Amino acid sequence: MSGKSRMSYIDAMKGIAIVLIVFLHSFMNTESNKESEYAVILNFISYMGVPSFFFINGYLYNHKYSLTPLKSLIKKFKAYYVPFVGFSLFFWLFHNVFVLLHLTPEKAYSIKDYIINFVKIFVMHLESGLNGPMWFLRALLIMVCMFIFIDYFAMKISDRNVRYVVLTVIMLIMYAISESRFGTTAYNMNRVLNCFIFFFVGTVVREYELDKIIARHKTIVFIVGLVIFTINCHFFKGGFGVKEHFLDIPGNVCGILAVFALANYKAIYENRAILFLGSASLDIMSLHFLAFKVPTFIYIKMRNLDIERMADVPVLKGTHGADFILYVICGLAICSAEYYIRSWIMGGRNKKKGSY
Repeated sequence: MSGKSRMSYIDAMKGIAIVLIVFLHSFMNTESNKESEYAVILNFISYMGVPSFFFINGYLYNHKYSLTPLKSLIKKFKAYYVPFVGFSLFFWLFHNVFVLLHLTPEKAYSIKDYIINFVKIFVMHLESGLNGPMWFLRALLIMVCMFIFIDYFAMKISDRNVRYVVLTVIMLIMYAISESRFGTTAYNMNRVLNCFIFFFVGTVVREYELDKIIARHKTIVFIVGLVIFTINCHFFKGGFGVKEHFLDIPGNVCGILAVFALANYKAIYENRAILFLGSASLDIMSLHFLAFKVPTFIYIKMRNLDIERMADVPVLKGTHGADFILYVICGLAICSAEYYIRSWIMGGRNKKKGSY
């Protein structure tokens, strides 16, 4: 079985997407992204990076999950809820250490604060500056759980085409709600409903075997997708998550498909570094804000800035030029090293368990 048949191109797509996200956050050097010298780049990357992950999870969705919704719900909770809680507990446990080291502008926890925030973690309601990217994992869990039940009822429609028309209407209604005054910010539900359509596009590409067409014509899809995506970014400069009333959807989708097409090149899906980054994408997503503190410290010392500037998130405000390069290198390298060590430790434990 070839690497392609093992869907290594999906790991490659994850690798490309996580690199885009790290680049995105490394460019956020001002309070308002529109005022940044990297504003054009920020706008370009934001419409492509995170949406690609929602697409990937939709693409990997198996309709068999909808046949046993409760069983699938438990399975998905293990896949998304457990790592959310695990990484959140890490930030919760060392919160006061991070405050002491000026890594966050938040106040130190009292015993009462520790208890309250401990409970918040298990209801997925804890989100601070350092673990801000964790919103993505929570959003993805909510999204998948919702789709399991939506698809459960949709599966009762025997005609596949009719079923997907119904699902498309539902997705568009959810998107419309996210763009209206009826949406809610609780648990980032506006963002969940807004991104649901990208998850759904992934299921459509897999269900109708459009992935095979894209793989055969990857160069055309990549070029055309990138061109349309670039034009879209030129007209809609708000960045990902900004209300554009459906008009930015075509550009988003074209950007995602361009990344998907790129991941289908043999030189990409057989590249060990890209595949490794794809495997480590969860750790990189969860920890790269913390890893960014290394270059922030270096820049503070080089420029004789106040050490309290360590609290700037995600990067030191006022960085410019090629400063982002060190953030990208540290964000990817440090988190990848953590993932390698964690995998090695867990692998050793699994081997011990298997020997009993």
